[in-house]
Amino acid sequence: MKQILLLFILGSTPFLASAQVQVRPLPSSGYEKRIKDFIDNLTVVDTHEHLMSPANLKKRTPLDFMLLLQGYSDFRTAGMPNMNLVLKDSLSPKEKWQIVKPYWEASSNTTYNRIALLTADKLFNIKDINESTVTELSDKISKAYQTDNWINSVIEKSKIDFVIEDNLMQQKEAKQFGSERFRYVKRFDNYIAVNSREKINYIAQQHNRSIQTLDALVETLGADFKAAAEQEIVAIKIGMAYRRILYFEDVTKEKAEEVFNTVLNMDERMLSAADVKPLQDYMAHRVLDQAKLYNVPVQIHTGFQQYGNTISNANPTHLINLFREYPGVRFVLFHGSYPYGGELSAIAKAFGNVYLDLTWVYVLSPSFSVRYLHEWLETIPASKITAYGGDYGNVENAYGHLLVAKQIVSRVLIDKVKDGYFSEGEAKKIAQMMLHDNAVQIYKLSPSKRMHPEQLYYSEPPPPQKK
Repeated sequence: MKQILLLFILGSTPFLASAQVQVRPLPSSGYEKRIKDFIDNLTVVDTHEHLMSPANLKKRTPLDFMLLLQGYSDFRTAGMPNMNLVLKDSLSPKEKWQIVKPYWEASSNTTYNRIALLTADKLFNIKDINESTVTELSDKISKAYQTDNWINSVIEKSKIDFVIEDNLMQQKEAKQFGSERFRYVKRFDNYIAVNSREKINYIAQQHNRSIQTLDALVETLGADFKAAAEQEIVAIKIGMAYRRILYFEDVTKEKAEEVFNTVLNMDERMLSAADVKPLQDYMAHRVLDQAKLYNVPVQIHTGFQQYGNTISNANPTHLINLFREYPGVRFVLFHGSYPYGGELSAIAKAFGNVYLDLTWVYVLSPSFSVRYLHEWLETIPASKITAYGGDYGNVENAYGHLLVAKQIVSRVLIDKVKDGYFSEGEAKKIAQMMLHDNAVQIYKLSPSKRMHPEQLYYSEPPPPQKK
């Protein structure tokens, strides 16, 4: 009996996974191409990047084929002991390839490396990355960066309206590649992460202040936030999941002062994570007070972290107390909270001030993205989903990531129209919301003149003519 039941479940799984509620009439023929073409031509808002100027990019990696492989790759998890070996100008592209080849062959299946292949093909017309192509690919990348307008030209090719850059310090550099498109986010994690006298002194030196009390630290935060607001930041970012659990308790000032004084009177040692947590929790709440005061959204890294971090620290359920305590603050949870997609569905459905951002998630797993975008579109107002952020340091891979993002959004919406869950016009409208309009509203971006004319049209197609 158990075997029969198991066979039934296994046999039913594909049907159950594709079964859908029909609400709208089934679409007229050609809807797949119409939806895909509409999405391919959409102007988008890129909600999260780390794009570097050519000068700073070259400090990180030579401008050869490794540019497409060093930002995100699975070489390290495939066993490569030291990526720095292939980030030297002294080696030729072929010499570098001989070093990375076994790790490429071990991990070329992952989406990180698939993005590199797609980018090499669509930007440089190189159909594969291997020993016979790395020299030509490297030459084409190097030649591209000899053009002053290269980065901006790729942004234009991507039909990107605005780029939200995760570093206010990049503001001056962005003038080199089309600064009118860039908007900026600032992090205040250094105020939350205080765990030593050295870190307190660093903040004091940065702002030319004396910080001998908790009040002085909070006042410095306020002055720092005010200065950032005057530079028109569109959001702040909290990336503390890389350092600790995302559960920030509401700690009394007295308890936080006690920990602050302990830290201040220590030598160069750092206080343990458990002992310093009350101070960090208190300061996280003070950062949110400032976000509330200046009415800026709060982007939070949730879910997967690079290389060996504790994934459970980044579960979005740890943040629920903050959503309750700060109902007027807009929280944007990044990366689809991978792998906590179901938890994210429940949270964003339950809290009006929680938004989803799909930055990075497509290159982590297209299958996860398809599965949960289906679910999120059934559970969460579409106005709360922003569907693209490249999350790369180089514009080339951000372009490849956008191609994948548009493929996935198209696939999900086509499936929804096929099943009659959405009409064709609804699918187009939702695509425009997720890829452009929602971000404009969440981050209060200025209306743009760069929108594609067809982007304003998402009504239903005319009925077929009767013969």
